[in-house]
Amino acid sequence: MNREHDILTPEIRFHLIRKMERHKVIALAGPRLLPHERKYLEFHAVSGVILFARNIESLSQVGELIASVCEELSREGLNPLIMADHEGDFVAELRQIIGVPPAALAIAATGDLDLAAEVAFETGTAMRKLGANVVLAPVADCYFESPSAITGLRTFGADPERVAAFVEQTIAGFRSAGVLSCAKHFPGHGSTAEDSHETLPEVRKSAEDLGAADLVPFRRAIAAGSDLMMMSHVAYPLGRDEMIPASFDARIIRAMLRDQLGYDGVVITDALEMAGARWYASERSGMVTGGNERALLAGSDLLLHTRPIPEQVQVERGSEPVMSLNVMETIVRTLEKIVDRGRVDEKLAEAAAESEPLRNVLAILDASSARVTELRERAADPRTSARPAGGKVIELNAYPSVPAVYRTVAEHAVTPGSDWSHFETLGADSACMVVPVEWSPSETLKRQDVAGFVDVLCRHFPRWQRTPIITGFENDDEGSWRPSFQRERATVVDAARFTGGGSTTQSLEGEEIVMVFSSRGTPSEEFALGLSALAETYRPTLVVLTGWIVDDWIPEGTPVLFSLGASTQVASAVAQVLGGVIVPPGSLDGLLPSRYPRPSA
Repeated sequence: MNREHDILTPEIRFHLIRKMERHKVIALAGPRLLPHERKYLEFHAVSGVILFARNIESLSQVGELIASVCEELSREGLNPLIMADHEGDFVAELRQIIGVPPAALAIAATGDLDLAAEVAFETGTAMRKLGANVVLAPVADCYFESPSAITGLRTFGADPERVAAFVEQTIAGFRSAGVLSCAKHFPGHGSTAEDSHETLPEVRKSAEDLGAADLVPFRRAIAAGSDLMMMSHVAYPLGRDEMIPASFDARIIRAMLRDQLGYDGVVITDALEMAGARWYASERSGMVTGGNERALLAGSDLLLHTRPIPEQVQVERGSEPVMSLNVMETIVRTLEKIVDRGRVDEKLAEAAAESEPLRNVLAILDASSARVTELRERAADPRTSARPAGGKVIELNAYPSVPAVYRTVAEHAVTPGSDWSHFETLGADSACMVVPVEWSPSETLKRQDVAGFVDVLCRHFPRWQRTPIITGFENDDEGSWRPSFQRERATVVDAARFTGGGSTTQSLEGEEIVMVFSSRGTPSEEFALGLSALAETYRPTLVVLTGWIVDDWIPEGTPVLFSLGASTQVASAVAQVLGGVIVPPGSLDGLLPSRYPRPSA
């Protein structure tokens, strides 16, 4: 589409923009529809919205928000797509109101395929009651690279066939609940350790190698009837020199996904604000819609935007603001003067009669629109009241307890790690100091609720105390590592004592230390060195790993427990293990990458 600059008049260009806007899924700023958002939805008639934690206050409020969206997007008789990224554990945007589903790896650690279907059914049922009709799950990637912050607990493991079986059951469970499912991130994010939120990863596998491993779960997802397929922002050159994100690559979407694998459903991009997509689109902007239209022309059907539409932008000269523009008001006012909303398709057809390139573009968009329309016709009506009988508003954290199957998975997934045979049961009156540590390579990535996890442990063991969460380490002039805490407050962990100098206000000598480590991916070298120094200094009695399986820093002889999650139900399961009520039954055999440092016991 290099000649459209010659064939598109400004009027036709704006009509084409209006047509492409129908292929968007957008994010909202808060719990209520703002005037400029309402105007945007009314004018552009996008296909749907995606909900985040920032959009939720209470059940009744969510119902009102969704009703407002439906009022603007149901004018053509189609249900809008109300999406949520609610796959489990780390990524669970609706956690505060319908709980946290188990992580995929936790489900796989139980070895029970039926539990995958049951978890998906219960999660989907709760989402439908809330008003959402699309869940952006399951993750069909394989866990091939241990350092990756994208796969890990979010996947069903490293064995493609095993992942495929759990993906199939998960899709079936969502379908039974009446929500549309979305397998992600095609053709697989598992073969790179890089994060597509921060860069454009590159996977130099051949098509044959992809087909033998990465594509196996996606084939099963297609056979199982996945309603949507989310593309990754990962480049697969396949012998070419050009770096093209899969979400913009016709060879991946059309030749591989549609022609080779036979997928005829809706294709959606991952969030277009991610660096893996942003740089590619911006380098090719100036065509129609800032470069993102290239994803549509390559075969994607829906463009996912996760940042709210701005009401205003500030124009600066140098570093000084000179004016503030009401963006939506200006854009819509301009478009209303130019675009004949009742004749968009007719206007474009008239122009296409004299332009083969435009005819080709419209043919792509019309085929895509037909797929999206069919999907929306199948989507459940999201206008579900969240207000219980009597009109009482149910606020956050007052939702009924999580489904029993979440607790079942938690209790069956807890897995013994190295040196677990050295563990001695802790009594209810034991006095331990919990030292929580958290690692994430990026502020943009979702994290576990480590504080909530520790709170539950301390409720089970009333004499336990805790330190603030350690989120980093600093190396001082003497080569000693000092922990950095999440917030400033008095703590029994004294930095001077940790580095080996000075005095301490409250000695930890004789204390039993329980370390809780939540890691998303493999920590940086600096963090790993500080973490190792922390463990060597305090010699913990026990280490609980709630996140990625990173245990090469733990002193030999220290019992390790893999909780595979940090939700309240997982914390309760861990407490039962520590108290001797249950024996940890989970198994990670065959689930972890080959480079996993230490085998489980």
